[in-house]
Formats: sequence, C-alpha cells, structure tokens
Amino acid sequence: MGGGSDGRDFPRHDDTIPLPTVSEEAARVRDAALIAPLPAVTSADDEDLLDDEPDAVLPQAPRPRPARRNRLTARTNVIRPGDLICGDCGQGNSPTRRFCARCGYELREAEVARIPWWRRLRRRRGPRVVALGTVDGQQSEAVPAPGGGFAAFWTQVKIVAGIVFGLSMMLYATWAPFRNTVDEQAAEVRATARGLLESQYSPVRPAKVTAEHSVKGHGTKHLVDLNTATYWSAPYDARAQGGPEKVVVMVEFDRVVRLDQLIVTAGAQDAFTEHGRPRQMMLTFTNEKQMRLQLKDTAKPQKFSLDNATGIKTVRIEVTDVYASEKNKDVSVAELEFFSLLA
Repeated sequence: MGGGSDGRDFPRHDDTIPLPTVSEEAARVRDAALIAPLPAVTSADDEDLLDDEPDAVLPQAPRPRPARRNRLTARTNVIRPGDLICGDCGQGNSPTRRFCARCGYELREAEVARIPWWRRLRRRRGPRVVALGTVDGQQSEAVPAPGGGFAAFWTQVKIVAGIVFGLSMMLYATWAPFRNTVDEQAAEVRATARGLLESQYSPVRPAKVTAEHSVKGHGTKHLVDLNTATYWSAPYDARAQGGPEKVVVMVEFDRVVRLDQLIVTAGAQDAFTEHGRPRQMMLTFTNEKQMRLQLKDTAKPQKFSLDNATGIKTVRIEVTDVYASEKNKDVSVAELEFFSLLA
C-alpha cells in the first residue's frame, strides 16, 4: 500500500498488463484468417498454361554460312629468282623463311622461282674486287674477278648463236631454196653416219644353203650369190587342201659364228608382183632360240637385228606366211645376207 501526501494509503497497481487468455482452437482460427486463400486452378487455366508452351518444330535444313571474308592482303612483292613461292597464296618469300609472310602457310615444299631461259642469255656482270686503298691512301681501280672475261665472252657467243638460229629457222620456213639446201646437207650427214655405222658390221658368208623344195632354175644358190637379179623360189599354195606345204631353208656356216644382223631382199626383182613374197619368217638358231620376222611387201632390202644369235652353226628359216600372187603359186626370195658386229 502506498501513502499519499495526506498520509492516506492507496492501493498499489502493477505496470505489466496481463494478456487475455486464448484457447488453442481460437488461435488456429485466428491464424487461418490471416492467410489469404489461393484461387483454385481450373481445367481452363491448365489449357492456358499449355498454350503458353512453344510448339514442337521439325528439323530444318542448315542455313548456309556466309562466305568467309578474305582478309589476306594483295601480294606486295615481285617474285625474284630463288624466292620460295607459297603454294596457298602465291606470295614470293625469301629463301630463309619457313612460313609465308602473307598467309603463314608452311614453305617446306614451296616451289623455287627460276630464272627464265631468255634472261639467261643476258649478259651478267661478274663479281668485281675493289681494293680499299693503297699504302699512300689513294684508292685503286676496280679489278674484275678471275674468269669474268671468259664468262662475258661465252655469254656473247650464246646470244649471237641464238640470234643466228632464230633467223635460220625463219629463213628455212619461208624460203624454199634455203630449205632444199638444208635438206640436202642433212641427207648427206645421215648417209655418212649410216656408212660409219654399217662399216662396223662384217659379212658372214654361209657355207651351204639347202631347201626341201625349189622351183627348177631357181635353186637355193641364188639366195647367197649377192645378185638380187636372181632369186630362189619354192611352191606355195595357201588354198591347198590340208594347208600349204612347209617352206624351209637351212643355212649352214663353216664355223661357229655370232650373228647380229640379217638383210632380206624379198620377191623376184624382175617380176615382183608375179610371184609370192614372204610376209613372216621364223628363224631357229643352233642354240634353239627363235625369232619371228615381220616383212613388208617391198622390193627394197629389209634389215633386221638378230637377238640371242651367239654360238651359231646353223639357222633354220621357215616361211610361215606369204603375200600371195594370183599368177604363180610360189614364194620367192632374192637374197639373204648375214652380218656380225665387229668387237
């Protein structure tokens, strides 16, 4: 109890106000009222949510990418002899570089620029040796390097030769008398060379020549008599029943020889088309090596190089095909000449 100023006592009040007592059920009702209710989701709202999703898209063809912009700059140098030419952009690079100065491409297999042939004819100045000075301080004259004079002379010779050759070709193509003269001189040179080459062959004369069949008056002795006006002839009928008879000539030598060349003069020279001429001949040597000759239908001598004809004593020659004649059923050969190459 407290006392007043007048000495009277008043009742004492506590400063804390007690909370009203609320039951648990009432508290739950109160808390539920404070929560805002959510609206119920209907089926229509579900459809709206589905409509908001994107539609399925089928795979589309890839769009072409835009072409890359060429950022390479134009070539800025002149290709000089010895430069490495880039295989990617064509830039000329110094021989000491490993990668292109323009695009960075590797130069390991780059092509080396060469000097054009027409520039090689131009006169080149050789290196010159210049002395710095003499003892008294005076500068000496320039002295050409050793061999420089001969190189300059040879260059002049090549230039003159090139000019003469070009003018000669033009003259040969445009002036008939000059062309005929050149052709005659070339024919003489070829004949001389042929004579020198043929002089290296030595004739090998057969000791005996025999044949299974011969026409009377045209025996095998005419094959090696060195007279093309005479000829050997044997019966040959390609249309005979059972096929034509074999036409075989046996050539024998008096010693073992080596044969390198055979010259055949086919047909009867005085009546070439009136008698058959050999088209094919099969040669069989002593060493059992064989060789087939294909002849042309000409009255001129035909040369054949013989292979594997070493250590030969006999040669068997069989006529296997013939250029036939309508007048006579035979085959004729004017001359057979054997040669050995001189060692």
